[in-house]
Amino acid sequence: MTVTTFDGVVRRRRVYLDDLDGFGMLHHARYALLFDHAVIDYWAEAGWRLDPTTSVQVIRELSLTYHLPITAVGDVDVHFWIARAGRTSVTYAFRIVSTDGSVAHAEGTRTLVNLDPLTLRPAPLTEEMWEIATPLLGEGVTRR
Repeated sequence: MTVTTFDGVVRRRRVYLDDLDGFGMLHHARYALLFDHAVIDYWAEAGWRLDPTTSVQVIRELSLTYHLPITAVGDVDVHFWIARAGRTSVTYAFRIVSTDGSVAHAEGTRTLVNLDPLTLRPAPLTEEMWEIATPLLGEGVTRR
């Protein structure tokens, strides 16, 4: 289920026992996966289909700041939006928070670049991509 907010959307994700490290905390790499799974679910539910013959999407940069560890199995919310939009790329901003929004566990950004599948050079985002991305555009962000 996707909940639309003022900026972007919120997706609820589950933390499982095998996501926790030896100290009983969510392994640091799992925060990026929570975000990645939330974004993939959003795009899939919006009707976008992964087709590497028409475009290839790659991550150029990922930045994470950790605030308070997740220390138990259960649900968290992943709030994400597009903070910057270019002709061939977008930068998502995201926060991983408790389901009541009172605890910020982590936040970050991820820049995605759309590539031409034949040349692997940056290519403009398609009209279909922009249409699906519209609810994700943060305040003041417009497509280029």
